[in-house]
Order: sequence, then structure tokens, then C-alpha cells
Amino acid sequence: MAEQDAGELRLVGLHDDGEHLVLSRPGGETFRLAITDGLRAAVRRDRSRLEHLKTQEQGFLAPREIQARVRSGLTAEEIAAESGITVAQVRRYEGPVLAERQFIAQQAAATRVGRDNSSPSLGDLVTDRLAARGVETSELEWDASRPDGHGWIVSVAFSVGGQDRLARWTFDPPARSLHALEDEARWLSETEIADEPIPRRHLASVRSSVYDLESDGSVRPVLDAVDLDPRLLRPSEPQAPETPSELDQTAAILDDLQGRRGVRQQLELGEDEALFEGFGPATAFADHDDDLPVGDVPGAHPAEPGTGLLEARVYALPPLSMPVDDAESTADEAAETETPAEAPEAEPAAEKTPARPTRRGRSKVPSWDEIVFGGKQD
Repeated sequence: MAEQDAGELRLVGLHDDGEHLVLSRPGGETFRLAITDGLRAAVRRDRSRLEHLKTQEQGFLAPREIQARVRSGLTAEEIAAESGITVAQVRRYEGPVLAERQFIAQQAAATRVGRDNSSPSLGDLVTDRLAARGVETSELEWDASRPDGHGWIVSVAFSVGGQDRLARWTFDPPARSLHALEDEARWLSETEIADEPIPRRHLASVRSSVYDLESDGSVRPVLDAVDLDPRLLRPSEPQAPETPSELDQTAAILDDLQGRRGVRQQLELGEDEALFEGFGPATAFADHDDDLPVGDVPGAHPAEPGTGLLEARVYALPPLSMPVDDAESTADEAAETETPAEAPEAEPAAEKTPARPTRRGRSKVPSWDEIVFGGKQD
């Protein structure tokens, strides 16, 4: 129990119903005071809460509250219906907020969609694409709002085919960035779009069966729906039919190709079999004669016809460079891998110096038939 000054009401206690306080004054007269949110705020000294409760009880909103609701996108009529105040009271404070919303909408419409300086702005893209759909661009209504109190949402309202449409984007004024919130806005602001508005149809799987014109229908309805270019409707020049001789030649060529299919063709070699196509003449060594010493090396290349024999120097192998058996095996392997070329016997030289080590013969490169058919030439 709290006692006040003389002449003032004092608190007697809590009423039996628990929702009122009992007060009294010095004359003995008692009063009941309802326990409300305003009373609790006054006891806690919460002035902001107390003012808010006071305006609600009196049917009046603070100017800041009215402007916050206008910024969220509500109209004056909607705010008046929710709060119980008159429309005139709302319009008294909505002017600055409506100007702010219009300024944000203009900034968003002027924002370029893309990173290049030559990229079109959002307003230009929306105007061009709606004009292509037959929409009256003069009736477009741009607006901006902050329904959650944090980010701005820019919208454009238009009518297509008697139906009202709305496209919305999130907009960050400092970064000048836009993000579409639905398919309609995405179709209006994408730089690469299809010919039809979103939603687009997804691709269906390819049919595994052959299209039957008689059972599946005619293609005439599809052709009628295509808007053909008048230039494509010009009659084409008739082509002359092929003569019987040309048909016979074509049939003969096809029969010849059919007969050769799968048959291995013989490789025709030239007169000089020692020459390999592409790499030059192959190196061949003649077999050693029994009369020649082990260290003698025969001529490496055949002499050209029509020219005199030149004197060639023959060098003997050093005593420890290669054993006799290795030299004979080298000559035998060279003779087995390729056909030896006939080379003239070299005349012995006057002076003898240590000869270079003998190299093995180069392996014969397989022919084209061996590469294709996997076997030696027949």
C-alpha cells in the first residue's frame, strides 16, 4: 500500500477481480482504477510506449508511424482503415515519403542491366519488351516500397490482355544492383531471352519411335501457324531431270564401290623398291663375303646408275669394340628385317684407320595395307 500527500488519492490495494486498483482519498471515498498497458508503462516510466498507447486510445497515429506505414507500401485508405484515423490525417504526412518512393523507382529504372557502359537500362528494357507484346507503355506505373523496413522493392504494373500484371525487383541504391523476384520480372530484365514470355516450357525427351504421318496426324496445322516470309513463297526454278546416262554412271560407281568393300587392294610398288615413301631411301647392308675380313664394312648406299664408282674408305673395327659374333648377328638381323640392296664391293683403301661401330639396320616401316588390315601384304 502506498500513501500519497494529503488531498491526493492513495492506493488502497488490488481489487478482488485482479484487474483494478483500489484508490481512496482523505474523505474516505474509494475509487477503482483499471490496470492497463498505459498504467504499466507509466509505472515503468516507458514514455515511448506510453505515447504509442495514448495515440491508439485516442484514435491517432504519430507522424513517424504514419510515414513508416506509407513507406511500406500501404495507401492512405488502408492505413486509415487499420488505425481508425481519417484519410486526411494520413495524407498530411505521406507527401515526403511518396516523393522518396518515386525517387527510388526512378533510380532503379535508370540502372543499367549489365557491366558495360553501353548496356541498356532497366526502364528501356521493360519499355521495349512490353511494347513488343502490345502493351501501352504510357500506362506503366513504377513504384518502390520497403515492406520489411530494410531493403527496397521496385515494381512496375501493366496490363496484358485485360489482366493486371506486376513485375518486382529488389534494389540496392548504393550498389545500383537489381535482382528479379519472379519470372515476369526476369523475362523483362534478362539480356538474353527467348521469343516467348516466361514461364517457358521445359524440353521433352526425344521420341524413340518414328513419326508416322498417317497415325500421328498431319503437319498442316503447324505449317498454317507459321508466319512465312513472302520472299520464301517465290516459286523455285525447276531443276532439269537427270539423263539416263548420268543415272547409269552413278549406278556403275555405286556397284563398283559395293564390290570393292571389304577387299584388300594390292599395293603397286615402283621400280625402285629400296625407296620408302616419305622418309627417303632405306639403308641396307650386303651380306659379308667369306673372303673379307671380319672388320670390313660394305658400302651403305647403292651407287646411282650412270655414275662412276667412287673410291670409299673402309675402316677396320678396333680389336675390343665389338666381338665377331655380335657383328655377324647384326648383319643377320638386318638381312631378316628388310630386303638387302645390291651394293658394289668397295675397293680397299690405301690407309686404314680405326672404323666406327656398325649400326643396326633400320626396320622396315609397314605398308598402308598392313596398318589398315593388320597383316603383311599378300
